[in-house]
Amino acid sequence: MTPLQMFGANPLGSLVLALVIPLLVVVFGTYVGVLMALQSFFGESSWQDVSTAEKE
Repeated sequence: MTPLQMFGANPLGSLVLALVIPLLVVVFGTYVGVLMALQSFFGESSWQDVSTAEKE
């Protein structure tokens, strides 16, 4: 039995799978979206680069 199946057999494990995995997908998608917005709007790869460019 794979570890994923063992988590799914346990009620608490299935709750964790149902909540944590979608949350991780949303967090990762948000992170990638913010990075893409930084690159397309500002041509920078981090907020620190944007903030120092505004001061200059």
